[in-house]
Amino acid sequence: MVLFRDTRRFEITIEEQTGLWVAKLQAFVPDRLYPTLYLLQTQQEAIEAVKRKWRILFPDEEALAWHNPVPVPLPNPARRPRHSEGREG
Repeated sequence: MVLFRDTRRFEITIEEQTGLWVAKLQAFVPDRLYPTLYLLQTQQEAIEAVKRKWRILFPDEEALAWHNPVPVPLPNPARRPRHSEGREG
């Protein structure tokens, strides 16, 4: 998830790695990178850790709403025949 606030960009990722859930919030401020990393036992704990950090950074905003990603199928590009296909001979 990528969020923008003023000139700052935040990338939020939650993923499973070797049996632990890794929650990462990276703040990209012009000329700086501020990573926050949490290693937790469950996905829900990881989501809650990111939400807590977001409340600390932006206490006046609504709570961060987390949505699990939804896979979207990529369109198949039109298949072009190989150079030798379509030729008789």
